[in-house]
Amino acid sequence: MRELIKNIIQTNGGYITGRDIAAHKIPSIYLSRYVKKHGLKHMGRGFYAEEGWILDPYLLFQYTYPQFIYSFASAIYLHGLGDILPNYLEVTGPLNYRPMSEKRDDVIAHTDTVKQSYALGIIEVTTSLGNRVKAYDIEKTVCDLIKHKDKVEFEIYAKALRLYARSANKDINKLMEYARILKIEGKVRSQMEVLLNAD
Repeated sequence: MRELIKNIIQTNGGYITGRDIAAHKIPSIYLSRYVKKHGLKHMGRGFYAEEGWILDPYLLFQYTYPQFIYSFASAIYLHGLGDILPNYLEVTGPLNYRPMSEKRDDVIAHTDTVKQSYALGIIEVTTSLGNRVKAYDIEKTVCDLIKHKDKVEFEIYAKALRLYARSANKDINKLMEYARILKIEGKVRSQMEVLLNAD
């Protein structure tokens, strides 16, 4: 078991979680012994890391609150649509998902009351520290920005949409399909016509 735990930590890049233990059917007592013997740091509930592991707030937060998906400013940053690292995490959760007992100054949490739109466009992306987390894809993020324009800082909004319009990887068909589902086709079409014809 010790070697298996060691291999999981190496594969993860320096950490191990309770979910890893459950997935490999390892009795928790073996993890407790390994943590004590090797001095792993307790980073959060069911999350342990080696001494030299660099804390990735995106990974740790989503492990702790798995139904929160990175959105808005956090999704913009993770997709490279902005050059400023936000000093907060911005996420969207499903209806009635309120796992945090207290409000946090470093987290902006939104609730999507519609199951279809909450689940729309969820993908895995890589953080700057090389860890995989769930975020809305670029097209869903652009739709969210346009739909909630009045709640987004103008500079962040304008730069993200401008960079998207110039991106070689943009998928206008997918964008418009999302817009149809979210019932904002007119807003998205008019905004994209302006951006795509700006040059």
